[in-house]
Amino acid sequence: MSYDPDAVFDQTCVRFTLHFPDGTRKSAAISAKALVEYFGAGMNEESMLESYRANFRTIHAVAQQTQTRTLDGGILIGGEDLAHSGNTG
Repeated sequence: MSYDPDAVFDQTCVRFTLHFPDGTRKSAAISAKALVEYFGAGMNEESMLESYRANFRTIHAVAQQTQTRTLDGGILIGGEDLAHSGNTG
């Protein structure tokens, strides 16, 4: 498993793609607020992307468990998802 090198920060979240061993791909996002609160990111693009990359294992694990959806049908991770996962840190 690896982080998505094409992840982008759009001022409200970091958007990335989950890649599964069977070839399935799913769009996902983690809110900027969650990155700041749970992983100590700063409110700028570089810090958000660094935080995503440094914590991608936890973020991807939570993404696979969450049912919250983005407007485009992808997965949206918020602080409540991280709080309930037991995978933070």
